[in-house]
Amino acid sequence: MRRCLLLCLIIFLTVVITPIKGQSMEFVPTEIKVGLFYNGSARSSYCLYSDNGFRVGFKTQQDSITVMDFSDTLLEVYSADLTDFASKKNSIKDKRDALEYATQLAQDNVESYLFFDGSWSVWVKVSNKNKSSNGIGLISVKGNTKGPGLVLPCTMERPVFLTSNDPAGLIAIEGRRYRGMLEMTQAGKGNIQVVNELGLEEYLYGVIPKEVPPNWHEEVLKAQAVAARTYTVANLSKWQKYGFDIGANSGDQVYGGYDAENARTNKAVNETKGQIIFYDGKPITAFYHADSGGRTEACKDVFGSDLPYLQSTHDIFNANSPHSRWEISLSAADISERAKSVVQYIGEIREISIIERSLAGRVKKILLKGSQGETIIENSQIRNIFQLKSNFFDVFGGTSITVVSISGDQINRDIQLKGNNIITGEGEANFSNEYVSILGAETSKIIRPQAISNTYIIRGRGYGHGVGMSQWGAKVMAENGYNYMEILLHYYKNVEIKIISNEAF
Repeated sequence: MRRCLLLCLIIFLTVVITPIKGQSMEFVPTEIKVGLFYNGSARSSYCLYSDNGFRVGFKTQQDSITVMDFSDTLLEVYSADLTDFASKKNSIKDKRDALEYATQLAQDNVESYLFFDGSWSVWVKVSNKNKSSNGIGLISVKGNTKGPGLVLPCTMERPVFLTSNDPAGLIAIEGRRYRGMLEMTQAGKGNIQVVNELGLEEYLYGVIPKEVPPNWHEEVLKAQAVAARTYTVANLSKWQKYGFDIGANSGDQVYGGYDAENARTNKAVNETKGQIIFYDGKPITAFYHADSGGRTEACKDVFGSDLPYLQSTHDIFNANSPHSRWEISLSAADISERAKSVVQYIGEIREISIIERSLAGRVKKILLKGSQGETIIENSQIRNIFQLKSNFFDVFGGTSITVVSISGDQINRDIQLKGNNIITGEGEANFSNEYVSILGAETSKIIRPQAISNTYIIRGRGYGHGVGMSQWGAKVMAENGYNYMEILLHYYKNVEIKIISNEAF
């Protein structure tokens, strides 16, 4: 079998792994924008650090225009309003004149700021107890020395940028260092949205070690690099209305910036540079997850889209991960309390029945019966109520029965009799009672299950949504001699891996 796989791989390398230009450019950007602080995570102020000081300015669609250099290693950036300042001098044509005047004010212990919007002004900070927004978004930048600060207007089309004075330098925000530059715009309610703009490959340096442990097999790291690069390129328009390409959290891919980087994962990114997975001429949505529990899920059964390259497939080897098998216990009261915030109140939970599964075996719908009614939950509702590692599970609860093995050993298991199949003298049948009646030649016996305090046992497999590449499954494949391309071709069906030529970067 391995010889056959190697032969297929040689053919694959000859036919598929070829540089492409031209049409690939519309898919692959030179740089990308990563949302660091936005929506609920946006703040009104931030602390920044750079060993080499800062360049501050604003961006246009064509260029980055530097307005002011700061020698300070620490900066405070905060959202501001016109009513926070009083103008001391306006319409100054020469920057040196404005800076000289503002510096003199600062030396006289006046908190002064340069304001630039085509011409220069000098403002001073004033006390504003009755602050009210005038609709003009301002961002204020102040160093840790006695010199003047800077105030700039900003819009989504013209964000304020901050970067290190050293082109190869790093810039830290809230204690975490990043490559490239930071872009800031007003996010509403007095908050500032922060975006990190940097090269695509540099972005991946900060992603791969957050998605898989850097000490894993190098072929897993390469597979993860190609999958993450492809996912990024396929999702560039996801956050377009917010002014960036992709988020930095698990809603997209976890991105830890420069501080997360590792030499082994950087090497994996470099050795797969430009490689992207294509289906029908377009980059695929390369979903991945921690552990499939033995079988991945078809995309249509999780996200609703029937993508030909994301179909259910068995893992070749048992992952044997910390998530391969798991078990939790939940009381009826716990489930009832959680359900209140998700569905209409149905009282205390009396019965839980799985009524629909995907072809791969994951739970799609559950019937909850309560003391005051019943309801059907599905998809995200199941995750929110039960808070499980995956939807690949069974529910046992309410009753307990002792199972006796042929050897005579007693195996105590909590099982729910109703709805399960049993073997009878006439074959297999569905069990509809809540007790077992055993009839012998001379005796008969009824076994009634014992109540177990309204506790439900949930036994499951895997971790994550189950779509696409299983990271733990990839790990075991690599440990058994499979390379990263074989791993990717196992989890993503009928795809091509193409190298975008270096000129595209």
